[in-house]
Formats: sequence, structure tokens, C-alpha cells
Amino acid sequence: MLLKYKYKLKPHKSQGLIIANWLELARRQYNYRLAERLNWFEATRTRVNACPLNVSVVPRERIYQNIPEFRIQTRDGRKKDSNGHPITRKGDKHPNIIDGYVAWETVQLADLVQTKKLFPEYKSIHSQVLQDVIQRVQTTMDNFTQPDKNGKTSGRTKFKGKHYYNSFSYPQLSNTNIVKNANGRYSINLPKIGLVPLVYNRPIPVGFKVKTGTVIREADGWYISFTIEDKTVPVEVGEIQPTRENSCMY
Repeated sequence: MLLKYKYKLKPHKSQGLIIANWLELARRQYNYRLAERLNWFEATRTRVNACPLNVSVVPRERIYQNIPEFRIQTRDGRKKDSNGHPITRKGDKHPNIIDGYVAWETVQLADLVQTKKLFPEYKSIHSQVLQDVIQRVQTTMDNFTQPDKNGKTSGRTKFKGKHYYNSFSYPQLSNTNIVKNANGRYSINLPKIGLVPLVYNRPIPVGFKVKTGTVIREADGWYISFTIEDKTVPVEVGEIQPTRENSCMY
């Protein structure tokens, strides 16, 4: 079972400045990566009533410009086989272009290294927070280009203004990140930010483990939303069938 628990943050002045700076840098990175995806999307789609079906209106060189054909894995993968060995290993070669389609999520994740070289301010942000920005872009594009179970897609995604990008996430937190500081006050230990005091008005239920944490900007300040999970609690979906007893009769 998955639940959401939300707490009010009480960051110190210096911590508040760091959080606000991270949020703005994350917003800029989101817009830049989204622009990459939309530019490629527009360059590769053609209207069947406006051009020949067998000729692209954009040269192939431009379509795959600055996209390496392969990527080299720099470390052993986290997923392991039944014997405990990594499924993918350091030095493995993986294609970035599959059947003409770019594996954008992995390409953009790999390009974060170059981003930190060109813009040193991004070095201050935790790597998993930046990676989550790329995953948000991937989710947005999937919703735009792939129909859901009802055959519907979302509208064309938009760039985010300062008042419309209000959160960043740590994909991997745990219960051990909730601690007491030197003054005995409950705090959340956010990597690269430090111990941020919070209003711990209700404890995490016994058996539940913190999975992720999302720092959120709201009108009255900063909050953090935890996704917590207890795999031992079964998830049941109740299906109510219409009968004479549970139906309104007029």
C-alpha cells in the first residue's frame, strides 16, 4: 500500500535560499529538456497531405544532430540476476537510436554531465534531483504522445513559468532521513541541503517505509510530501455491482 504524508518545513534562511535556487534551476532544466524533445518531435513528424510519404522535410543530419549513436555504460547496473550478478556491466554499449527513435530519457540523463561542465551552478544540486527532472519530462511527453487506456492523450505540453513549477523530488529517501537535530527538534536530512526542521505532527505508521520525498512551494511556505509504502498491506479494489438494494428507486 502506498500513502502520502505531508509536513510543513521550517528551513533556516540560508536553507530557504538554497531550496529556492534549486527550484529555479530545476525549472530551467525542465524547460530546456522539454524544448529538445518538442523540437525533435516537430522535426520528425510530417503531415500526410502536405508532403510525400517517403521523403522527410528535414535532413537526416539535422534530425540526429548532436545525438551519439551509442552510449558506454560507466558503472555496473543496480538490477541483478538470480545469482546476484549485475544484469548490465561497466563498459557495455547501448544504442541511443532504436528503429529511428531516440531513447531520449537515457540520452538526456547522460547529458547531465555536460550540463554541469557548462553551468557549474548545477553541481550544487543533488544528482537524483536533476535526474528526476528528466523523468518528469519523459512522463510529460509520454502523456502527450501515447494514448491512455481510453485512447486519449493530454494536450500539447507547455513550458513552465516561475509560478507553475513548484516542486523538486528526491527519488530515494528513507525513514533514517527523519532525525532530531542538536536542539531535539524533528528535521529531515535532505542531501546537499542539510537538516531542515519540519512540523512532525504525525509519525510515519509502523511498518511503512519512506520511498520518495518531494519539496513543494506553496503560498504559505515550504512543505515536503513523503511517499510511504508497506508491502505487507494488501491492496484491494472493491467492485460494487448494481442491485435493487444499492440502487436508487424512484
